[in-house]
This record gives sequence, structure tokens and C-alpha cells, in this order.
Amino acid sequence: MRSSRSVLAVAAEPLYEIYVKGAPAEGLVNEKGELGDCPFSQRTMMHMQEKNIPYKTMFVDEMNMKEIPWLSDVTEGACQIPFMKELETGKWYHDSDFLVSYLEDKFPERKIGKPDTDPQVGKELFPTAFIEYLTTDGEGQKGKEERLLAEFQKLEDYLAQNQADYFGGSDVCSTDLALSPRVKHILVGGKAVKGFELPASFKLVHAWLERIQSRPSWPKCCPDEKWMEDGWHMKRKMEMDS
Repeated sequence: MRSSRSVLAVAAEPLYEIYVKGAPAEGLVNEKGELGDCPFSQRTMMHMQEKNIPYKTMFVDEMNMKEIPWLSDVTEGACQIPFMKELETGKWYHDSDFLVSYLEDKFPERKIGKPDTDPQVGKELFPTAFIEYLTTDGEGQKGKEERLLAEFQKLEDYLAQNQADYFGGSDVCSTDLALSPRVKHILVGGKAVKGFELPASFKLVHAWLERIQSRPSWPKCCPDEKWMEDGWHMKRKMEMDS
């Protein structure tokens, strides 16, 4: 049996199917369609892009995915995206934290790191601080915005203290790939819903995100901003109505 290294060197066909939020061209699941606004899907796809792992994208209608009869079985009842199928063995895996750790072990040649060992920053930024800000109006809004900015300040401080381009140092780590889609969602969704703008004083955070977005993996995994705008308008309405 060939090693992961030799497989990656010669493989023209995908090794995995990754199921992500999107607009399938037909039905509830389809290999043709448009990528949707799931930062956890984007994170996992970026790991695969950065590690040069061949995969096929399968777009899932998230709003109606519980109608997929086999979904509960392959996700052990979680019924959440992303999830993926290893084509050689037919095994299914789910949960983005698990997926990126699994891929790190399976394909160690291009090291990125794991969520439990890489820098532990930005944990409260998304969704906690962002959702609280997004769903608070009136007198309480200022305090929630201050908390959101305080969480961004932690990112700014970390980058300043370590004097590096990324949270992983000179190259991306799992923290960079987890945080960047979430920060993008905050900037796009926050502006669309509440007019939020991250102040220019967060120079290192802005530069870090620009750096991430300039990587070849980003445009292959990032949805159209309209998806994010519509998604966060819908999320706010659902939270406010609940």
C-alpha cells in the first residue's frame, strides 16, 4: 500500500468527498452548486488546500439537510456540516475540529498543527462575542460592541507580542485557518447587519487577514460575501425571534 506522501505526489483523483454548506444545483446534495457561508466548512477546506489533499466538494442544502435519510448515520447523529467520506475505505468523519486533527495525522508532510496544541486565541470572539453584539440593541449595544473589540484586541496583542505574520509564526497554523473565516464573517456580517467596522487601529489584525486572503487557498474556499450578508441577517432574525 502506498504511503500518504506517494499518494499525494501522483493522485489525480480525489481522496475525499467533503460535504459543505451550499446551494446544490439539484436536490439536497450535489457535486455541482455554489459554496455557502459556513466558516467551519471553509476552515476544513483550507486545511485540505494548504496540505494539497485532493478532494471533491459536495454541496449540501443546510436548511433541509435533515431530510437526507443517511445523514444521521454518517455523522453519528450530529447532523452538522462539514463532514467527509474517505473514498478508499468508505469511512465517514465529521466535526471540523476532528477533521483537521485527523488530516494533520494522516498527511504529516505539510505540517499545520492541531486545534488543541496551537495558540489558544480568539476562542470567545466567534460566535460568543459576535452573536451577543449582533443580537443586542438599545442601551446594551455599546457594551457588547466594547466586548467584541476587546476580543479583537487580544488578537492584536498576540500578533504584536510575537512579531510574526501569522499566529503560527512565519506560516499558517490551525489557529490561522480557524480564525480567518470567522473574522471575515464578523467583518462582512457585522457591517451588513449593524454597520460594524473594525477600527483601522487594529493594524496587525487587518494585515494578518489580508495576508491570509492573499494565499491561493482562500479564493478556492471562501463564499461570495452576499452569502455571509444574507446568512447573518437571517441568523439575527432567528435569534431575536427565539
